[in-house]
Amino acid sequence: MARGRSRLSDSIWTFFTETIRFIVVPLVLIDLVRSSWPQLSTAFLGHIVEYALFFGGLVVAASTLEVMNKPGTFKRMFFGISSLAFLCLWLFVVFGGGIASFVYNQYTIKFDMSKIVYIMLIGISLRGLLVVRTYTDNKHLVVEGPKPPPPTKPATRRPASPAFGAMSRVAYQVTGDDDVGSSPRPPLDAQEGAGTCPVCGAEVVPGSRSCKQCGAWL
Repeated sequence: MARGRSRLSDSIWTFFTETIRFIVVPLVLIDLVRSSWPQLSTAFLGHIVEYALFFGGLVVAASTLEVMNKPGTFKRMFFGISSLAFLCLWLFVVFGGGIASFVYNQYTIKFDMSKIVYIMLIGISLRGLLVVRTYTDNKHLVVEGPKPPPPTKPATRRPASPAFGAMSRVAYQVTGDDDVGSSPRPPLDAQEGAGTCPVCGAEVVPGSRSCKQCGAWL
Protein backbone atom coordinates (compact mmCIF):
# COMPACT_ATOMS: atom_id res chain seq x y z
CA MET A 1 0.00 0.00 0.00
CA ALA A 2 2.89 2.35 0.74
CA ARG A 3 4.33 1.71 -2.71
CA GLY A 4 0.98 2.68 -4.27
CA ARG A 5 0.88 5.97 -2.34
CA SER A 6 4.51 6.72 -3.25
CA ARG A 7 3.84 6.11 -6.96
CA LEU A 8 0.75 8.33 -6.85
CA SER A 9 2.64 11.16 -5.15
CA ASP A 10 5.46 10.85 -7.72
CA SER A 11 2.91 11.07 -10.53
CA ILE A 12 1.34 14.22 -9.05
CA TRP A 13 4.75 15.82 -8.58
CA THR A 14 5.75 14.92 -12.17
CA PHE A 15 2.54 16.41 -13.52
CA PHE A 16 3.14 19.64 -11.61
CA THR A 17 6.81 20.05 -12.61
CA GLU A 18 6.32 19.09 -16.26
CA THR A 19 3.42 21.55 -16.56
CA ILE A 20 5.67 24.34 -15.29
CA ARG A 21 8.53 23.34 -17.62
CA PHE A 22 6.68 22.72 -20.87
CA ILE A 23 3.55 24.88 -20.66
CA VAL A 24 3.73 27.76 -18.18
CA VAL A 25 7.34 28.92 -18.63
CA PRO A 26 7.37 28.52 -22.45
CA LEU A 27 4.15 30.51 -22.83
CA VAL A 28 5.55 33.33 -20.68
CA LEU A 29 8.77 33.40 -22.74
CA ILE A 30 6.87 33.29 -26.04
CA ASP A 31 4.71 36.22 -24.97
CA LEU A 32 7.80 38.14 -23.85
CA VAL A 33 9.65 37.54 -27.13
CA ARG A 34 6.65 38.46 -29.30
CA SER A 35 6.04 41.67 -27.39
CA SER A 36 9.71 42.68 -27.34
CA TRP A 37 10.63 41.75 -30.93
CA PRO A 38 7.56 41.95 -33.16
CA GLN A 39 9.85 41.90 -36.23
CA LEU A 40 10.91 38.31 -35.43
CA SER A 41 9.21 35.59 -37.44
CA THR A 42 9.53 31.78 -37.62
CA ALA A 43 7.74 29.05 -39.51
CA PHE A 44 5.32 28.37 -36.61
CA LEU A 45 5.18 31.77 -34.95
CA GLY A 46 1.64 32.50 -36.14
CA HIS A 47 0.21 29.57 -34.13
CA ILE A 48 3.07 29.07 -31.69
CA VAL A 49 0.83 29.29 -28.59
CA GLU A 50 -1.52 26.54 -29.82
CA TYR A 51 1.39 24.30 -30.80
CA ALA A 52 3.16 24.85 -27.49
CA LEU A 53 0.00 24.00 -25.54
CA PHE A 54 -0.76 20.90 -27.63
CA PHE A 55 2.67 19.28 -27.68
CA GLY A 56 3.46 20.47 -24.14
CA GLY A 57 0.26 18.83 -22.90
CA LEU A 58 1.24 15.57 -24.61
CA VAL A 59 4.67 15.67 -22.94
CA VAL A 60 3.07 16.24 -19.51
CA ALA A 61 0.54 13.43 -19.97
CA ALA A 62 3.09 10.89 -21.24
CA SER A 63 5.60 11.73 -18.50
CA THR A 64 2.94 11.40 -15.79
CA LEU A 65 1.77 8.02 -17.10
CA GLU A 66 5.39 6.85 -17.32
CA VAL A 67 6.00 7.55 -13.63
CA MET A 68 2.66 6.00 -12.69
CA ASN A 69 3.73 2.55 -13.98
CA LYS A 70 6.31 0.26 -12.39
CA PRO A 71 9.84 -0.01 -13.82
CA GLY A 72 10.10 -3.08 -16.02
CA THR A 73 6.56 -2.89 -17.40
CA PHE A 74 5.87 -2.42 -21.09
CA LYS A 75 3.52 0.51 -20.34
CA ARG A 76 6.29 2.48 -18.62
CA MET A 77 8.63 1.97 -21.57
CA PHE A 78 5.89 2.92 -24.06
CA PHE A 79 4.98 6.15 -22.29
CA GLY A 80 8.66 6.98 -21.73
CA ILE A 81 9.45 6.73 -25.44
CA SER A 82 6.23 8.61 -26.29
CA SER A 83 7.18 11.49 -23.99
CA LEU A 84 10.56 11.77 -25.74
CA ALA A 85 8.90 11.84 -29.17
CA PHE A 86 6.47 14.56 -28.07
CA LEU A 87 9.35 16.50 -26.53
CA CYS A 88 11.24 16.47 -29.84
CA LEU A 89 8.15 17.80 -31.66
CA TRP A 90 7.63 20.46 -28.99
CA LEU A 91 11.25 21.59 -29.23
CA PHE A 92 11.18 21.71 -33.03
CA VAL A 93 8.00 23.82 -33.06
CA VAL A 94 9.09 26.24 -30.32
CA PHE A 95 12.41 26.93 -32.06
CA GLY A 96 10.70 27.17 -35.43
CA GLY A 97 12.82 24.43 -36.96
CA GLY A 98 15.94 26.46 -36.20
CA ILE A 99 15.27 29.06 -38.93
CA ALA A 100 14.17 32.59 -37.98
CA SER A 101 14.21 35.95 -39.71
CA PHE A 102 14.41 39.43 -38.25
CA VAL A 103 13.26 42.43 -40.27
CA TYR A 104 14.78 45.83 -39.47
CA ASN A 105 13.73 48.70 -41.75
CA GLN A 106 14.64 47.58 -45.23
CA TYR A 107 17.04 44.91 -43.97
CA THR A 108 16.14 41.25 -43.36
CA ILE A 109 18.41 39.17 -41.17
CA LYS A 110 18.03 35.40 -41.36
CA PHE A 111 19.17 33.02 -38.67
CA ASP A 112 19.78 29.37 -39.45
CA MET A 113 20.23 27.29 -36.31
CA SER A 114 18.70 24.14 -37.73
CA LYS A 115 21.89 22.12 -37.19
CA ILE A 116 21.95 23.08 -33.53
CA VAL A 117 18.28 22.11 -33.20
CA TYR A 118 18.90 18.76 -34.88
CA ILE A 119 21.83 18.05 -32.54
CA MET A 120 19.55 18.80 -29.57
CA LEU A 121 16.89 16.46 -30.96
CA ILE A 122 19.43 13.66 -31.42
CA GLY A 123 20.65 14.15 -27.84
CA ILE A 124 17.09 13.93 -26.52
CA SER A 125 16.41 10.82 -28.63
CA LEU A 126 19.42 9.05 -27.11
CA ARG A 127 17.61 9.15 -23.77
CA GLY A 128 15.32 6.51 -25.24
CA LEU A 129 18.17 4.02 -24.77
CA LEU A 130 17.96 4.65 -21.04
CA VAL A 131 14.21 3.99 -21.09
CA VAL A 132 14.73 0.69 -22.92
CA ARG A 133 17.60 -0.25 -20.57
CA THR A 134 15.38 0.37 -17.55
CA TYR A 135 12.75 -1.91 -19.06
CA THR A 136 15.15 -4.77 -19.80
CA ASP A 137 16.90 -4.55 -16.39
CA ASN A 138 13.67 -4.64 -14.38
CA LYS A 139 11.54 -6.89 -16.58
CA HIS A 140 12.36 -10.00 -14.56
CA LEU A 141 11.20 -8.28 -11.35
CA VAL A 142 7.68 -7.80 -12.66
CA VAL A 143 5.51 -10.84 -11.99
CA GLU A 144 2.54 -11.16 -14.34
CA GLY A 145 -0.36 -12.89 -12.60
CA PRO A 146 -0.37 -14.75 -9.28
CA LYS A 147 2.77 -16.40 -8.06
CA PRO A 148 2.83 -20.19 -8.38
CA PRO A 149 2.78 -21.99 -5.04
CA PRO A 150 6.19 -23.20 -3.89
CA PRO A 151 6.82 -26.93 -4.32
CA THR A 152 6.03 -28.88 -1.19
CA LYS A 153 8.06 -31.85 -0.07
CA PRO A 154 6.14 -35.08 0.47
CA ALA A 155 5.49 -35.74 4.12
CA THR A 156 7.84 -38.35 5.49
CA ARG A 157 6.16 -41.00 7.61
CA ARG A 158 7.92 -42.03 10.75
CA PRO A 159 8.42 -45.78 10.99
CA ALA A 160 5.66 -47.24 13.08
CA SER A 161 6.63 -48.89 16.30
CA PRO A 162 6.31 -52.67 16.24
CA ALA A 163 2.83 -53.82 17.23
CA PHE A 164 2.38 -56.13 20.09
CA GLY A 165 0.57 -58.51 17.76
CA ALA A 166 3.76 -58.99 15.74
CA MET A 167 5.72 -60.10 18.76
CA SER A 168 6.23 -63.76 19.30
CA ARG A 169 3.92 -65.27 21.81
CA VAL A 170 5.65 -67.70 24.12
CA ALA A 171 3.72 -69.46 26.81
CA TYR A 172 5.23 -69.09 30.21
CA GLN A 173 4.33 -70.17 33.69
CA VAL A 174 2.43 -67.68 35.80
CA THR A 175 3.76 -67.33 39.32
CA GLY A 176 2.17 -65.76 42.32
CA ASP A 177 3.98 -62.49 41.61
CA ASP A 178 2.53 -62.18 38.07
CA ASP A 179 -1.11 -61.61 37.26
CA VAL A 180 -1.01 -61.46 33.42
CA GLY A 181 0.18 -64.11 30.97
CA SER A 182 0.65 -64.07 27.22
CA SER A 183 -1.45 -67.15 26.70
CA PRO A 184 -3.99 -68.93 28.91
CA ARG A 185 -3.00 -72.02 30.72
CA PRO A 186 -4.53 -75.26 29.46
CA PRO A 187 -7.35 -76.77 31.53
CA LEU A 188 -6.34 -78.32 34.76
CA ASP A 189 -7.38 -81.79 33.76
CA ALA A 190 -5.23 -81.60 30.61
CA GLN A 191 -2.00 -80.82 32.46
CA GLU A 192 0.42 -83.40 33.69
CA GLY A 193 -0.25 -84.09 37.32
CA ALA A 194 -3.47 -82.22 37.33
CA GLY A 195 -3.96 -83.05 41.02
CA THR A 196 -0.71 -81.39 42.17
CA CYS A 197 0.61 -77.80 42.01
CA PRO A 198 3.42 -77.51 39.45
CA VAL A 199 5.14 -74.89 41.64
CA CYS A 200 5.17 -76.26 45.17
CA GLY A 201 3.95 -79.83 44.49
CA ALA A 202 1.05 -79.62 46.94
CA GLU A 203 -2.19 -81.42 46.15
CA VAL A 204 -4.83 -79.30 44.49
CA VAL A 205 -8.54 -79.77 44.69
CA PRO A 206 -9.84 -80.75 41.22
CA GLY A 207 -11.50 -77.74 39.52
CA SER A 208 -9.54 -75.18 41.55
CA ARG A 209 -7.66 -72.39 39.63
CA SER A 210 -5.12 -71.55 42.34
CA CYS A 211 -2.94 -73.40 44.80
CA LYS A 212 -3.97 -72.89 48.40
CA GLN A 213 -0.47 -73.67 49.57
CA CYS A 214 1.62 -71.15 47.52
CA GLY A 215 -1.13 -69.09 45.81
CA ALA A 216 0.09 -69.84 42.26
CA TRP A 217 -2.43 -69.59 39.48
CA LEU A 218 -3.08 -72.84 37.67
